[in-house]
Amino acid sequence: MTRTRRQAILKDILSSAAASTQEALVNGLAKEGIEVTQATVSRDLAAIGAVRGPSGYHLPVAPNQPADKQGDTTQLHPVLRDHVIRISPAASIVVIHTAPGHANFVASEIDAVRPTNMVGCLAGDDTIFIATPSNKAATTLAQQLSQAIEGDA
Repeated sequence: MTRTRRQAILKDILSSAAASTQEALVNGLAKEGIEVTQATVSRDLAAIGAVRGPSGYHLPVAPNQPADKQGDTTQLHPVLRDHVIRISPAASIVVIHTAPGHANFVASEIDAVRPTNMVGCLAGDDTIFIATPSNKAATTLAQQLSQAIEGDA
């Protein structure tokens, strides 16, 4: 079995449901006749861009959005509403605080949308930094994301 084929099967498994642990994915692959270690699954998850959210490992919601949907922060409403505690502009950066362990998941969803004026996004355990080109852009983006939480964007 090639690595490419194994990763394709892993994507199929994740597209049907999130997996709570890497061990669950090892077992899922075993049911498909593929014997791998947890370390291999860990490397494959990184290679296919899977993220760990509150419900487990899954593929990003919209990794390749059409150009007309990029920058549309309204799509982020459910993610932001459920996981974000606070959004604040800080000079040319937007700082987002999440519940512990949720920042990577939220950042992945933000990356998929690519909000207007976002230069880059970096996540820790419970904090996300979004770089913007200016202080004004950071303030505008923070307002757009805050409105998306409310569903008013």
